[in-house]
Amino acid sequence: MDWDDLRYFHAVAEAGSLSAAARSLSVNHSTVYRRIAAFEAREGVALFDRIDGRYVLTAAGEEMRASSGRIAEEVDTLSRRLSGRDLRLTGTLRVTTTDSLAAEFLGPHIAGFVHTYPGIELELVIDTQHLSLSRRQADVAIRPTSVPPETLIGRRVAELAFAV
Repeated sequence: MDWDDLRYFHAVAEAGSLSAAARSLSVNHSTVYRRIAAFEAREGVALFDRIDGRYVLTAAGEEMRASSGRIAEEVDTLSRRLSGRDLRLTGTLRVTTTDSLAAEFLGPHIAGFVHTYPGIELELVIDTQHLSLSRRQADVAIRPTSVPPETLIGRRVAELAFAV
């Protein structure tokens, strides 16, 4: 038995009509009709009586409704438990910057980043040489420049001034 068939059955059983089930499933009502008709034909049992435009459960449909409800709850629970697991950020992020920027500006930002994204291991490379982002020597470069190279995307994050 296909879960999709149970999903369509459950939507009609809960809504009592093809149109309401179609809206809840974001499909056309004719799709719901075809799926229910095919499901009943494959299983060899009438799950609904069509009475005055409403879909009323038969005895077999009532029995199936209880099971499909439990299955729907399990699928919803599983979906909530898995939601976002693949979206959590993990891995190593290599950031290159100069010593002056690291000492004067980045400390609080790095601390906040590490707190917000505990799954990311931040590797800070302090160097005056420009590491290549395209060769994956670093993932992010924070550099004091007013015009970044054309191959990179840059944004002003602070003003920097030096004086004697």
